[in-house]
Amino acid sequence: MKFGETFMEYLHRDQEGFVDKCSHVEYKRLKKVLKSCRTCRALKEGKMNDSMSDQFCQFESCPVCDQMFFSELMKEASDIAGCFSSRVRHLLHLHVASGMQRYLLRLRQCFANDQQAMVQEGQMLIEYVMMNAIAIRKILKKYDKVHSSVNGRNFKSKMQAEHIEILQSPWLIELGAFYMNFNESYGGGSDEISSPFSCDLSATEPVLTLKLPDSVKLEYNLTCAICLDLVFNPYALSCGHLFCKSCACSAASVMIFQGLKAARPEKKCPVCREVGAYANAVHMLELDLLLKKRCKEHWKEKLAAERAEAVKQSKEYWDLQTKFAIGF
Repeated sequence: MKFGETFMEYLHRDQEGFVDKCSHVEYKRLKKVLKSCRTCRALKEGKMNDSMSDQFCQFESCPVCDQMFFSELMKEASDIAGCFSSRVRHLLHLHVASGMQRYLLRLRQCFANDQQAMVQEGQMLIEYVMMNAIAIRKILKKYDKVHSSVNGRNFKSKMQAEHIEILQSPWLIELGAFYMNFNESYGGGSDEISSPFSCDLSATEPVLTLKLPDSVKLEYNLTCAICLDLVFNPYALSCGHLFCKSCACSAASVMIFQGLKAARPEKKCPVCREVGAYANAVHMLELDLLLKKRCKEHWKEKLAAERAEAVKQSKEYWDLQTKFAIGF
């Protein structure tokens, strides 16, 4: 079965209205845009004279397709990324709730099978990511094939730069960690559908791996780029790079107890140098829980070190505040 048919079958499959509530790639319509492009069709059929073909060299974009195709795909990719992050954030909030919220959720489980609902939501989100990511990759590849260009690949780079590449979203890493945490917490109750996520923390470079249906593997490095160790209490900056909280705070020139939200707007990511990357940093709670379960001794050591550093910074901060207040 061709991917177009597989994707349409996915969209029309009954998933409790999940697809209807979320944006998705209009794969069929985008293919029609490519087919209806007169410039491309004329080039393909050899109906353009020499003077006309000179205006469209092999690696030039097509104005008709660029206007309709890329603007449409950019909007869809942005909507998909927004919908995905919103749904994952809500799902994980239920899983890692604390205090009164946790008590109320436990109470609600007496009347509803929330565990099953949560794992079903996780499975649907994983499939949602995979199907739309493959659809975007295939339609961009088709664009390049039709136009004999590299504009599709360039557009993918643009998506990454604007943080709407769904496979690079830190929320996908969080979803993978959630899925593995849920399996371990409830005795593998969600193994009915084999998890596409796996985690190898014993390797030289610890990674979280995602397997796509078309045999493509994506690896997410779990090494902090500053301390070069397995991330602890991890945060993902808006550019997607992962750091330990203490390392990120040090790079942003803020104290641990202040947090990354206190970073100045002009501060840059230590890796890619993106300005303002700290403003929308994501606290990777599920990933931290996964590392706590699988690397207990390492996690305890890092926790003790972070607490000691936080106490030291706090003491120095308040000593300075006291001296300033009394005029020294």
